[in-house]
Amino acid sequence: MLPVHYEAYGLRWLSHILMPELQRAPMDVETKQVVADVQIESFDLTALWESWEVGSDNFVARDGCLFFRIEDTGLFLMEHGKRIVVSTVSGADPKKVRLFILGTCMSVIMMQRGILPLHGSAVVIDGWAYAFVGHSGAGKSTLSAALASRGYPLLTDDVVALTWDAGGRAIVSPGYPQQKLWQPSLEGFGMKQQDYATVHAEITKYAIPVQHYFHERAVPLGGIYELVPEPDQESGSVHLQEVSGLERLHLLCSHTFRGGLVNRQGLAQWLFETASRLSASVEINRISRTGHHFTAFEMVDRIINHIRKGVHIEYDSNYTYRCE
Repeated sequence: MLPVHYEAYGLRWLSHILMPELQRAPMDVETKQVVADVQIESFDLTALWESWEVGSDNFVARDGCLFFRIEDTGLFLMEHGKRIVVSTVSGADPKKVRLFILGTCMSVIMMQRGILPLHGSAVVIDGWAYAFVGHSGAGKSTLSAALASRGYPLLTDDVVALTWDAGGRAIVSPGYPQQKLWQPSLEGFGMKQQDYATVHAEITKYAIPVQHYFHERAVPLGGIYELVPEPDQESGSVHLQEVSGLERLHLLCSHTFRGGLVNRQGLAQWLFETASRLSASVEINRISRTGHHFTAFEMVDRIINHIRKGVHIEYDSNYTYRCE
């Protein structure tokens, strides 16, 4: 196939692999061209993997590159923040291949380019991006879907890409217009699983198109919420508390997407400095929910009330801030 230009996470990707989840990158009005930041290519990497002599390890970093293998799926190589090379095995599920490109591969590229990828979702509330981080199954996508249903546009799902503007403010770039929800979340929203395709054949997580409530522009970061489910505690309550001190730094590092690959690439100092800068510049809170029942809308009410207790600040298209 002819390569296609896509955009996601503030970068432009020239891909030789069809990526239907992504949005096409617009052409520059003056040059009538699209300049790619990263290329995604398909090439047989078997000989190169064998030459690296990695033994039983499925992940290896060397000379600004990260190379990994997924059994029954393929080999993936990320080079210097500029290129992703994919070598799929015969019979591999294309959805699963794309899942690794969209997740692990793109996150590693971000790290290599100095973009911090947090494991979470983000929505736009009153002109600010609010990120919801947590471990797998914490309810990040469910909460952002509940907020979107109340009119707060989705900015990104699964990976929150953070950079800095000229004024030193943390900025969240849009991901791509899709959410991934587990079956219990679909049921909580009254959605029918037969209306949606699974992310790939091995799991009951569903891909939800969200073009109609997707925010396509970068937005300044207003705050971060860590989601902590407590299913064994007494049900029926939602608790919110501020995270302070060094715990903020630990929280950001622990919720870096594929954080285990940071040290392998020699990027530990970069992560520490970036997380420290972010910790010092943004409010961080923890929100916990108890029991097994569906509490997404209760959490939405709690978060919106918490955000609007402070001074209401908005921004215009040029990042000019004003208080009301």
